[in-house]
Amino acid sequence: MRILISFLSALILLVFVSSCIEHEVIPPPSSTVNLTCTFNGYVNGTQMELTQNVNGYLGNTQNVIDINPSPNPSFMVYMTEMLSPNQPLSIRLKLGALNWDAAANNEPTLTMFNNYHTNSAINQQNYGDNINAFGFEVTYTDNNSSIWVSRELYNVPHTVTFSNIKQQSDNTGDYSFFDCNFSCYVYRNNPISGALDSVQIQNAKYSGYFQK
Repeated sequence: MRILISFLSALILLVFVSSCIEHEVIPPPSSTVNLTCTFNGYVNGTQMELTQNVNGYLGNTQNVIDINPSPNPSFMVYMTEMLSPNQPLSIRLKLGALNWDAAANNEPTLTMFNNYHTNSAINQQNYGDNINAFGFEVTYTDNNSSIWVSRELYNVPHTVTFSNIKQQSDNTGDYSFFDCNFSCYVYRNNPISGALDSVQIQNAKYSGYFQK
């Protein structure tokens, strides 16, 4: 009888102790988008390479939006760039424009966003001066912080192709990843003479993303 009582007492104690143990709650796994950018190309014959997390370089996105009353279309221009707080050298790409009816949606839907960037790899892209509406644009900032911008000049060789379009989303937003190969001239007005100076960018590849 004593053995039975001792056994039952030990069992009750074990159950009580077990109920007091706080069990660890393991949250469900969450997927995050790997936001990385790289650039490699030749600027006036000299190789230029920008790599994520090297010398402080990171990718950045910003969109230019132009809302117009329906039935006039509204426009969204997408921008991505690699820049560093420690270095003046940077490269920026713009692609525009996605147009939609703002009366139906206050901004392009995810389907519109995906279709627009998927089509960027199918349709020919042209350089444009009015980048707030249509065209592809390259902005290069040199080591002296001078800003050089591409132009819509048909008598000068310039190419651009988008490929490897891939859409991904996480709790920070929706993204369209891409590879962009391009060659072009970029220009600035000479601060002394006022003449138009040019720099040639060749065999350039920017791997990055646009954000919805």
